Amino acid sequence: MRREQEGSSRQAGLARGLLAMVLAGTLSVPGTAKPVETLRYTYYTVSGDTAAEIYRAMLKKGPDVNGAKAYAATSATTTQQGKLLQEKSCSIVEYRLKLDFIVKLPRIRNEKVLPPADRRLWRQFSAFLKEHEDTHRRIWTACATDLEQKVKAIVARSCKDVDRKAAQLWDRMRAACDRKHTAFDAAEQKRLLAHPFIKRVYRRAAGIPD
Repeated sequence: MRREQEGSSRQAGLARGLLAMVLAGTLSVPGTAKPVETLRYTYYTVSGDTAAEIYRAMLKKGPDVNGAKAYAATSATTTQQGKLLQEKSCSIVEYRLKLDFIVKLPRIRNEKVLPPADRRLWRQFSAFLKEHEDTHRRIWTACATDLEQKVKAIVARSCKDVDRKAAQLWDRMRAACDRKHTAFDAAEQKRLLAHPFIKRVYRRAAGIPD
């Protein structure tokens, strides 16, 4: 048996509805090994002399996720492998779940050109985005850990039934995990709006002095 699935998470631009971060509680089963995981960070370059210019560059050059512009994005390719073993009953042996993550983040070309206050706020916002995407990754890992334990426990009379049950668990995990990602983003919308970097961009766009 072998199945692959891709998923992604995002923080959308202000004009399309703001997403934010909240620390997700771990869902992994105590005492169990986590799935194999790889992680790679990639970057797109933004430039500008002010916080507002950097913000506009992110909206222009940020990744596209599900038809919306994003500040940052995480893609997860999930692969599961194993063997069906038929004896008196059938089970899955040598089951392995693997997660390959790619996190895309903004990187400023030359932050030294920013005024000191804007530079400080940019660094805070950059760290904020990274933590947001890392939390999406932790949600995926928790979901995958739960799935792995359930799949390993499947026993049925026929291997056809085992494969069917494994496929059902896979589909349920994907749907449940997508709901967790959506809830995670929606829960902290206000926090992103209140971030000092975003507030500065808003205030300057409105002509309000700092």
